[in-house]
Amino acid sequence: MKRTATTLAITSGKGGVGKSVVAVNLAETLRAEGHTVALVDADVGQGACAVLLNETPAAGVIDLVRHAASKAQVLHRTTSGLTLVQAAAEPGSVDGYERPLYDTLDGLLNELRRTHRFVLIDTPAGTGGPVRWALDRADLGVLVLVDEPTAVADAYRLAKLVWQTDPDYPLCSVVNFADTEADALSVAARFGRVTAHFTGQETMYLGWVPFSAEIRHSVAIQRPAVRQIGAISAAFRGLVQTLIEGRQPVLLPLNPELY
Repeated sequence: MKRTATTLAITSGKGGVGKSVVAVNLAETLRAEGHTVALVDADVGQGACAVLLNETPAAGVIDLVRHAASKAQVLHRTTSGLTLVQAAAEPGSVDGYERPLYDTLDGLLNELRRTHRFVLIDTPAGTGGPVRWALDRADLGVLVLVDEPTAVADAYRLAKLVWQTDPDYPLCSVVNFADTEADALSVAARFGRVTAHFTGQETMYLGWVPFSAEIRHSVAIQRPAVRQIGAISAAFRGLVQTLIEGRQPVLLPLNPELY
């Protein structure tokens, strides 16, 4: 069957930049807009998506690999209507099973693409194998940036690695923890100048998320901030609008007969 979903890999050069928070809130916003959405947490043993959503999947993909769970148990339906897939919940649980784990993830990903409008993959931070796996399978990489020197440097290393492998790979940026939109635009522009100078490529600017007590509170209570009307929900609606309106040319048009 022909693939119909748009697949996004949400990634970052280093941890602590709010990547998983961005992934969860973006997924929730897309779902609230009426789209079928799957969220795959590919951060093996350290995934945060289930915690941020206050959900407890019955099993992870590694359990399916070990024949300790069914596919139905792995495809967890959240209270908001997302399909949540967790690669593995326990650190070290995939040792020796890396190849079959990602083979199984590939099979699940193909199924999710046939049954959902959007598939979001929350990757680990850095440039490791799971990150490369996710980016290789995505239509668009979403690089989460913050205005902090080491985070920018690590994001540059990731972007450089991607473009060395595929000079035409579509990477966009979301600036997180920004005080104002002007600050976010400045961060994106400075990052673009660096990547343009050293790689000849620039990320497409997708949008920004403000620094807000809403986010900290939402993490503490394990309830995505976009479920409440405010600055954060408005910011993520802006990100979704940019995706749907097609400033990113890789995205597929909506088909109302399917969704």
